[in-house]
Amino acid sequence: MADRITNLQPPPPHWNEDKIEKYKAEAELILEQLKDGSGYLACRLAQIISEY
Repeated sequence: MADRITNLQPPPPHWNEDKIEKYKAEAELILEQLKDGSGYLACRLAQIISEY
């Protein structure tokens, strides 16, 4: 989760909308699968996803 939090910065300008949506969906899957590992990181990742 920490790695994805770090990587969810504004996407590179050459990424199209489809790639951006797939990257966000992958982050949502990571959150769903690992949310019970760390409450803090889960909340932080959820916040970053919503801002992405």
